[in-house]
Amino acid sequence: MKKLFPALFIAFVFSLISCGQTKTSESFTAMNTFMTLSIYSSSAKKANSVCKQIQKKINELEGIFSTTLPDSDVYYINHNKKLPDPMKPDLLEILNFSADMYKKTDGAFNPALYSVIREWGFTTENYKVPSVQRINELLFHTDYSALCNSSFAANVSVTDGMELDFGAIGKGYAADQAVKILEENGIKSALLDFGGNIQTIGRKSDGSLWRVGIKNPWTGDAACALKVEEKAVVTSGGYERFFEDADGNRYIHIFDPKTGRPSESNLESVTIICPSGKYADCLSTALFVMGKDTGIEWWKANPDINFDFIMITKDRCLIYSENIQDFIEPLYQFASIEVVTR
Repeated sequence: MKKLFPALFIAFVFSLISCGQTKTSESFTAMNTFMTLSIYSSSAKKANSVCKQIQKKINELEGIFSTTLPDSDVYYINHNKKLPDPMKPDLLEILNFSADMYKKTDGAFNPALYSVIREWGFTTENYKVPSVQRINELLFHTDYSALCNSSFAANVSVTDGMELDFGAIGKGYAADQAVKILEENGIKSALLDFGGNIQTIGRKSDGSLWRVGIKNPWTGDAACALKVEEKAVVTSGGYERFFEDADGNRYIHIFDPKTGRPSESNLESVTIICPSGKYADCLSTALFVMGKDTGIEWWKANPDINFDFIMITKDRCLIYSENIQDFIEPLYQFASIEVVTR
């Protein structure tokens, strides 16, 4: 059985001079993950101040979205079965965005699965395979549309048995808020790594594009490299967080909301590339659950959402959308490579 361990707390700040700018980096733990901010600025003092502002905002968001902190808003919702009054703007925004994406993905993205995920042991590391009867009992309380219809007014009741978890969108949302802080402070070049969720601001200080590696599910090194600017790059895959039963069956941490079981799609990983962290975070999970064919069709049917994708399938094929074909470099001997057009 694979064990999951939280990242050790390490905080540090260092500066390097590059192309007339100072690179200031700071790392810390928040939202149960290890985060690193790398900011390029002509003023190290200003960059350090921005880092502190971002950390403060992320800690604030963790105090809203955490499922385990007793003082968080989501903890309050899950234990009191009603929305808090007053409603914090960040909570209202993520509730509304989640409602929109729940509907658009036909439930492939569902933030109301916390009770199911906990039953499997992914929140406690007490892993087990629940009975079909128990899964069905819990699934009965995971229809997020029942909450969507409330318009999220304060003190609206939450369906008894429903528990929320914004883990599949929280880091992406936090990255978007960090970008706002960077822009408000005039930062033109930065790289954010929120536990593998990458967010790039502008280009590198030398004017070149950022180069982001996409992890190889089988070897652990890079399967391909991607050049980007002003983009979030978020990957969802089942190769890092999973457990195995006595018979060697593997159960990953990404759940299919329709079955209440870990996803069994034909994908090893999905990477989403788009300007918004919350979209990238949400859609990497949703398209993974959909699987290759449905995920590609969903991309084709939703041109209004500005995103590209990279899929790595279980049979070792690389598939990506046409807009990134000049910016991606395969670093692994895939069985096949396919470029998808609309």
